[in-house]
Amino acid sequence: MRVLIAAAGRTGFSLHAAVRLCGLIEGAQAVDLCLSSPDSAAYDGVIVGGSVRMGRLHRKAREFLTLHQKTLLERPLCCFVCCAFADRAQEYLDKEVPPALLDHAEAALWLGGQAPRPGESGIDRFLSSSINRELAHLETPPAFDPGAARQLADAMRSALERGGSGR
Repeated sequence: MRVLIAAAGRTGFSLHAAVRLCGLIEGAQAVDLCLSSPDSAAYDGVIVGGSVRMGRLHRKAREFLTLHQKTLLERPLCCFVCCAFADRAQEYLDKEVPPALLDHAEAALWLGGQAPRPGESGIDRFLSSSINRELAHLETPPAFDPGAARQLADAMRSALERGGSGR
């Protein structure tokens, strides 16, 4: 079975998550949506995700979901977001993934996030300082969540094994 793991992000964390997912699903291929737009019809299952910035899923991930919606509704689908705040992930998924796709998805999860990097300028510096102030209240900083990745991979494998095209 061929599985597409399509991710888009600004810092590389989402692509890192996609590559880690590849290691959990035989026949999976990670693609950076910022560099190419793969044909979702060429795969048996699709996982789509990306980073969230200022409350929005990366534009390339949103475009991919919209452009390929018909095809994605015909095969197993999982979605993920990567952001600094796990408690906001479901809100972002609900707002940014088209409702029909979210209803169809086998799983839609937060795969982790990272604190903003130092050395940014302009609006990025302002956003980083604001986010870092909020993150200071967390007991553990955001990071890749291997448990969530396993859960997402298990959901995709189960859907493929039963030959399903969604729930």
